[in-house]
Amino acid sequence: MLDLGRDAAGKRIRKWHSGYPTRKLAEKARTAFLTELDTGRYVEPSALTVAEFVTKTWLPGLEAGGLRPTTVAMYRRSAERYLLPHLGAVRLRDLSPLRLREWLDELRAAGIGDRTVEVAGVTVHKLLKSAVDLELISRNPADNAAVRAARPKHKAKAPTVWTAAETRAFLDSQRDDRTYPLWRLAIMTGLRRGELAGLRWRDVDLDGGVLHVRGTRVTVGYQVVESSPKTEKGKRAVGLDPATVAALRACRVRQTEEMFAYGKARSDDGLVFVHEDGSPYHPQRFTTLLAERAKAAGLPVIKLHALRHGHATAALEAGVPMKVVSERLGHSGIAITSDIYSHVTAATDLAAAAQVAATIDGSK
Repeated sequence: MLDLGRDAAGKRIRKWHSGYPTRKLAEKARTAFLTELDTGRYVEPSALTVAEFVTKTWLPGLEAGGLRPTTVAMYRRSAERYLLPHLGAVRLRDLSPLRLREWLDELRAAGIGDRTVEVAGVTVHKLLKSAVDLELISRNPADNAAVRAARPKHKAKAPTVWTAAETRAFLDSQRDDRTYPLWRLAIMTGLRRGELAGLRWRDVDLDGGVLHVRGTRVTVGYQVVESSPKTEKGKRAVGLDPATVAALRACRVRQTEEMFAYGKARSDDGLVFVHEDGSPYHPQRFTTLLAERAKAAGLPVIKLHALRHGHATAALEAGVPMKVVSERLGHSGIAITSDIYSHVTAATDLAAAAQVAATIDGSK
């Protein structure tokens, strides 16, 4: 029993906490509650369940809080698929570090991938932090060291990319197609799919040989959503080589011709990559188009995102500084670039070691 003082009428306010299996645990909990009272962190227990908090408070708050739609969708999917079926009926106040650790172990035992489990762990930490901020619980059990240790640390891996010869072969096979500028730009800049889909002519300076990434067109489910770049670093200027500038000039001329051909029926909202009638491509169409074209060219079918990795790999192998590559890709920090492309930098380092040895040993 806790004595919380007196109410406005002078009557003592007492709260009972029960359900502890041993007297020792009850005393330990009482000591913790008293500490919370002394420090002003005590929150009155509630019957609110995890599911009620997530569906009625947390998710609606995310949607109104200015997060990117894809981020909200990620949290929603993770909560609905992996959190609520296991922990939804648990009262928010009863969600202990032990139960969270068991939940994460259950997901992994069920064969759920490390990346998915990691996102689930991040999701529960974020929603419980919100519950603390709203004073529904006094502490975040996901902050516990044992829970953090149970969250797998997924390391991003670069996918299989085309070799330089395969990339040249692909570009040669597409040179006479109207989508050639799309593929060349993706390969030579490493833009993300949403950045390619959202690129507008007003953001392309052909005379200066540079484009500015200011907006994206991404998908939530299959619905297309106009959004901003992934991070502040995502808003960036990216230099263009002369051949890519020439391809974009030809693309602009072709679009002007198509506009006259379609007349008023042609849509034109300033996007760089559109269908013949001016209507925008669905971003996922870029992915399927690449697979179709690669297969037709007799090349390995790769993901569109692999073109981004191919650009980074080629740049690093060519000796472009890591910081420059990171800025071109729009990574939030150079550590991300270094982590993803550690295999490339390791090979470059070995080559550098051989070059230094050859110079010192006089064999060069």
